[in-house]
Amino acid sequence: MSTLEPIKDRPLRSVQTTDNHESDVARASHALFIIPTRWGDGFTASIHGHMLELADPTDHRLAPSPDDLLIASIASDLAWSARRFLRAHALPDDVSVSARWQTTEGPPSLADITLTVTVSARATAVSGALAAAFANSLAARSVAEPVVHISLEGGNR
Repeated sequence: MSTLEPIKDRPLRSVQTTDNHESDVARASHALFIIPTRWGDGFTASIHGHMLELADPTDHRLAPSPDDLLIASIASDLAWSARRFLRAHALPDDVSVSARWQTTEGPPSLADITLTVTVSARATAVSGALAAAFANSLAARSVAEPVVHISLEGGNR
């Protein structure tokens, strides 16, 4: 096994939790697997036992592309945040989120992401507080210390 150095030169912080579970940062481990499909040239993601077909980013007519999945992740986080906020304020919790974005070429990257959150007419009275909750939610989901470790393993294939 060959291990590549972290992309960022910042080591992971070790966080000690106390007996009463108080800490500056609580960490939970998560894992997913990306495996080749048995047919064609694609990949399948296994996430918590759910299988998701992944598309080639250059031809994503049949399945979501990596960009689609990233935007869906952000949009779904806003939808769940809105629902929790609205329920906490005893407001109707029907919410929907739409997203539009552009991509740039060379190297490809996301640009101009626009998210639209639709709530009931009664919930628009708290739109300022809801917008602040969204900002907090997005900030909390940001990578606090972007450290990526990549290891290469030889397999028996």
